[in-house]
Amino acid sequence: MPKEVVVEQESIEVNGNRFTVTRIPTATSGSWFVVHDACEIWAAVAIDDFSGEVVGWRNPPDRFRTEIENAIKKAFEIPIQC
Repeated sequence: MPKEVVVEQESIEVNGNRFTVTRIPTATSGSWFVVHDACEIWAAVAIDDFSGEVVGWRNPPDRFRTEIENAIKKAFEIPIQC
């Protein structure tokens, strides 16, 4: 039987493009953040919710990777590592 999971969504803007980010909690202290727009899902990044460490990417963008990571952290109030 499927388990009900509550997810959160925020909007981010990177380089003039607006995306929706869906936060999917994991069994550990991290979450997957799925970056998408109205037409497609194009990337996902795993981030530790406490330290802000980026654990991994699926389909990482060629450009603006750091900007996307920081926009997600800001939107979801996750620490930004220096």
